[in-house]
Amino acid sequence: MKPRGPRPDTPDRSPASCTTTPSSVPQPLVHRPGDSRTRRAPPHPWDPHPAILHLDIDAFFASIEQLRNPRLAGRPVIVGTGVIASCSYEARRRGCGAGMSLREARLRCPEAVVLDGRAQIYRCYAERVFDIAARYAPAMETFLDEAYLDLSGSEGAQGSYIDAATRLRAEIRRATGLAVSVGVATNRMAAKMVTKTVKPDGVGLLAPGLEEAFVLSRAIGDLPGVGHAIGPTLWRLNVRTVGQLRELPEQALRGLFGPSMGRAIWERAWGRDTRVVSAREIPGSIRRETSFHQPTIDRREMRAMLHYLAARAGGEMRRLGLACRTVAVHLRYAGGEVCAKRSSFPSPTAVDKQVYGRAEALFDGLFMRRSAVRNIGVEIGGFGRAAAEQLDLLDGRGSVRQADLEAGLDRVRDRFGFAAVMGGASLHLLGKLERDAHGFVLRTPSLTR
Repeated sequence: MKPRGPRPDTPDRSPASCTTTPSSVPQPLVHRPGDSRTRRAPPHPWDPHPAILHLDIDAFFASIEQLRNPRLAGRPVIVGTGVIASCSYEARRRGCGAGMSLREARLRCPEAVVLDGRAQIYRCYAERVFDIAARYAPAMETFLDEAYLDLSGSEGAQGSYIDAATRLRAEIRRATGLAVSVGVATNRMAAKMVTKTVKPDGVGLLAPGLEEAFVLSRAIGDLPGVGHAIGPTLWRLNVRTVGQLRELPEQALRGLFGPSMGRAIWERAWGRDTRVVSAREIPGSIRRETSFHQPTIDRREMRAMLHYLAARAGGEMRRLGLACRTVAVHLRYAGGEVCAKRSSFPSPTAVDKQVYGRAEALFDGLFMRRSAVRNIGVEIGGFGRAAAEQLDLLDGRGSVRQADLEAGLDRVRDRFGFAAVMGGASLHLLGKLERDAHGFVLRTPSLTR
C-alpha cells in the first residue's frame, strides 16, 4: 500500500515542489531571466569560505527532444521505455515524474508525447555543456546531467559569484539552447539544494553562515543522500523534515545506515558537507537496470536479468581497471514501491561470478512478497584500482582462473560485441528478448554514474 503524503524519495515533479519555508528561514538570492530586481551581492562577505557551484540541466532528456523538434515545445514530453527516464515540466505539472510507469503516466497525461530516447545524443549535449562550464573553474566534477564547480577564491577574476553563475547559465543557453539551473553555496550539498529551489532556469546563491538555518525546514527528500535506500526508513520513523532528522541521535543514524553514511546524513542535516570537488577518474558507482516488458513474479526470469545486468556492470568495471567493494540490488514493484539492499565484500573484487553471487543473495532477501516486479537493477561501487584486489585465501586459484576466463570473454566481446558470448543464468533470456550485437535490447537505458 502506498503511504499518503509526499514520499521522501519522490523525485522533483514540478518547479514548485520544494517545501515552503517560513520567512524567517534564510532564502537564497534568486535570479530569473529578465528580473532586474535581483539583489547583486550577498549580505555577508564570502572570503575565505569555499564557493561551490552546482549546475543541473533542466528536464535533461525531454528538453533535448523539445529542442530538436520545435513542434514539441510547450507540450508534455516523456522519455523512457517501460518507466519515465525524464519528462518535461509540462508533464510534471500533470503529476508525472521519473520512475513512474508509462501506463500510469498516460493515465495522468493522455496527451503526452512518449519517446524512447537516444542516449548518444544526450551525451553529446552534456559534453558540450560541461566543456563550457570547465572554463569557469579549475576543478569540475561531472555526472550524467549535473556538475559541481569549485569557484573558491575567483571573485577577483570573475566578479561576484552570482554574476559568474548568471553568465554561465546564459552562455550555455546561447551555445546549446538548453536551460540550466545553478546554485552557489559554501559546500556541495547546500549548492545542490539551492539549485532545486530555483528550478527551472534560475540562478540562486546562499551566503556563508546561512547553511544550517537554510536546510532546517526542508523536506527530508531534499537532503542529498536520502534516496531509495534511506528515505523509506526515515519515512517509517515519521521523519518528514530535516529539522525532525536533527532530533535523531547521530549514533542512531550510524546504527541504521552504517558508520560512514550515518555520519554523513547527520552532518548534512546541520548544513555541513566536507566533500571536495575533483575530476572523477573513478565513477561513484556503476548501475545497470531495466524494466521488464510486463511486470513479473517469475523468480527465474528476474535472476536471469540480474545475471545479465551484473555482467554488463562488471564488464564496464573491468574496462575502467577497477574492482568493487559493494553490491546493491534495487527492485521496483508494479505498484510503484521501491526496495533495495546493499552488501560489501571483505576485499575488492572484479569477478562477475562473485558479484552476481552476492547480488543473487540480496535479491532472495528482497523479493519476499507476491507482487509483480516492474524494474530490477544492480549497482556496484566502493571502487579501487584492480591492481589492489586481494585474492580469497581459501579459493585463490579458483579466483585467478575465473578472473582469467572473464578477461578472455571481455576481449571477445570488445571485438565482436557483447552478444558474441552468452552464458550462465542469462541464457534463460534467449528467445524472450530481442538481441543485437550489443546484447539484449532492454526497455530502460542506464548509464554509468
